[in-house]
Amino acid sequence: MRWILVVYLLFPSVVYSQLLINEIACNVSGSDWVELFLYSAQPLSMDISSLYVTMYYGANEPLSQNPVTIYSYDRPETPWDDRFVVVHLTDPLTPDECDATGDTNGNGVLDVYCNNYVNSLWNTDCVVAIDTDDEPSNGGIIDFVAYSNRDGTLNQSIGQYVAYAIQQGQWMGTASEECMVDIGKSGLAEYQSIIRKTISDSNSPDDFVITPYLTPGRPNILPVNHANNTFITVSRKIVLTKKAIEQFQIFVLQPCTLRVRLFSTQGFKIYESPLLSAMPGIYSIDWVRYLQKIRCGLYLGTVEAQDSKNRQREEFYCMVVE
Repeated sequence: MRWILVVYLLFPSVVYSQLLINEIACNVSGSDWVELFLYSAQPLSMDISSLYVTMYYGANEPLSQNPVTIYSYDRPETPWDDRFVVVHLTDPLTPDECDATGDTNGNGVLDVYCNNYVNSLWNTDCVVAIDTDDEPSNGGIIDFVAYSNRDGTLNQSIGQYVAYAIQQGQWMGTASEECMVDIGKSGLAEYQSIIRKTISDSNSPDDFVITPYLTPGRPNILPVNHANNTFITVSRKIVLTKKAIEQFQIFVLQPCTLRVRLFSTQGFKIYESPLLSAMPGIYSIDWVRYLQKIRCGLYLGTVEAQDSKNRQREEFYCMVVE
């Protein structure tokens, strides 16, 4: 026990070495968020509530006052994927979803909410770290990502944070824009994020890519090459269960508006959504409360969509089984 304590105090990054930053959304409406992922070939779990997810600038706080456990495997008894935790960086009001509460908002994701520096994350030069505190120089960095719009002028504070990470072996190269993930001169669009390409971790920009598919609490989707006239796809068979949020597969390729309807086999309309604005990625319809109103059986689902840019319209029909 004494040696374990020494390792933890001197090398916290070793204890948490399999905990990774998996996705970064730095220009979303509301609070920016960072997705954490735990990878291990063997079953592993850890309480991460005392850790910080931070860009270091300004005041920051630990993830939660209550235990938040992340797992290297997805447990069948929970309706969310236990391998992921989504950290909302600038939301001091929403209560954390922790071990005691579970997924209180029913979105299929375990969310925690922090009262960090009010303007993080920056959509220009920025860093994101998992750390034992919010001081980058004392050896507590667990994982680290640096990104930049590469406008030719690196923010001085951000450059110093990168230098500390390099000193601790948590980032490769030099404290320069060229050694940071390139987010483009205009920064990320609202529907874009920085994602880890694979589970490998070389502590360099090569580990990451920009994608238009936000996937908080779910596996990343690499950028997809698609025909210019394709902006949405819908599964032709949909199974509704208590995990319906994950299984209702509307995959949006370009920003669009859509409306979803559900009919009985006799043609009676059971559900109609409002006109929804959908960003690229897997779009989730919250069917949970409507499942209580319908009996097991076969239903007809329709999805009407319109491309926000080109005004192209598509309509899809699918079988819905409950």
